[in-house]
Amino acid sequence: MNRTVLLLSFGLLATGCLGTNRASPRGPQAIQYTDTGRLGERPQIDTEQVEAFGFQLYWDSLIRDEVLTSVSIEGDQLYAFTRTNRLYQIDIHSGMVNWVFDVDLPLSFTKGGHPIAEWTYEVRKGQKYREYDEIFFVAKDFLFGLDKKNGSEIFQARLNFAPSTPPRASSTHVFIGSWDDRIYAIRKDKPTLPNWSWRTRSDVLVKPEYRSPTVFVASTDGTLYTFDAATGRKHWPFKTGKPLRAAPLIYRSLLYLPSDDFNMYVLDPTDGLVHHRTCVSEAITSDPVGIGKTVYFGTKTGMNALLRLGPMKENKRKMDHKLAWTRKGAHQILCVGSQDAYLLEGNDTEGRSVSRVNLKDGHYRDSLPLTGVDFWVTNPFSPSHSERSHSLRGGIMILGFRNGWIFALKETATIPGA
Repeated sequence: MNRTVLLLSFGLLATGCLGTNRASPRGPQAIQYTDTGRLGERPQIDTEQVEAFGFQLYWDSLIRDEVLTSVSIEGDQLYAFTRTNRLYQIDIHSGMVNWVFDVDLPLSFTKGGHPIAEWTYEVRKGQKYREYDEIFFVAKDFLFGLDKKNGSEIFQARLNFAPSTPPRASSTHVFIGSWDDRIYAIRKDKPTLPNWSWRTRSDVLVKPEYRSPTVFVASTDGTLYTFDAATGRKHWPFKTGKPLRAAPLIYRSLLYLPSDDFNMYVLDPTDGLVHHRTCVSEAITSDPVGIGKTVYFGTKTGMNALLRLGPMKENKRKMDHKLAWTRKGAHQILCVGSQDAYLLEGNDTEGRSVSRVNLKDGHYRDSLPLTGVDFWVTNPFSPSHSERSHSLRGGIMILGFRNGWIFALKETATIPGA
């Protein structure tokens, strides 16, 4: 298969036919397709309505002659995949395309929102040369490794198993779940055959998690398995009463484990000590997302906000948490602003909207109705982060359209100098 890398830094325009858009809900819409929804035709935006909601159009970008099939954030970049099997890396600040890679195969695991894994190398003191950061993804039964900066191919390897999860990377390995109930570890320098594997007692359906030196694997047998990432030696297991169908999350040195037994567990990743357990009265259905001091996770009926309560107290091993609020009817966290969280509500039939709720207590403020948005992206950056490059990415709402357009709306209060 031939591979092509194109370096781009400009906006693109096109025309063509994509088909008609779904029916719009009643009421004035802030963003909507034109009547035909043709390929390349810019969705209409009501700037007054958007600005009244506290946002501004930050940028809009068109990927010419392309139909989008996936839009996601990984690390500090935005990625879009197209029907022509091309992967685009897009700068989250400007909407400019950094590079394009011809995959030649359909990208796998796009429905979960995180088909791509990133590995960022730390710069050590006295290190003369910096190692290049990498991204990894699965396309059908191939694993690809690319240079994150320029999109050049590092390797492609045909997998000798059927992948069931997106990849997760460490400094030396890439970890992938399989439909044979196993977790496979593939060495980056020898990707042709797995370095080690371990079979659980049921399907592995969610992306593994990693925190040096351990990889964490959630299985539908109800157990979180932990392994030495380099050798595959099994460490402590953590058993719950029901299947694990949402991915574990390492955030701020703690592991957040959602379970079908209605509980969100907060564990010490070194030994499995339970710091906290929150019961939400129904199975947790979405992967947890950490933003600021809060971890957001969803159930069938709504979104929940689990708040971390301050620093670890002296002579106390456990970190206190509390369930700050629950928003019924919401099913995805889109971004957080200076004082509010923005949640996706509704469905394709009745219409979708973005609701603004207070970060601390979940008090509802108002909503922004939207029509025809095909890809809703969760932005994990907080505008209150101490690192400036991180905080500048906070408060940005990314909206993707199949006809090639991507919009970025930014909360006005988080724009420097606003």
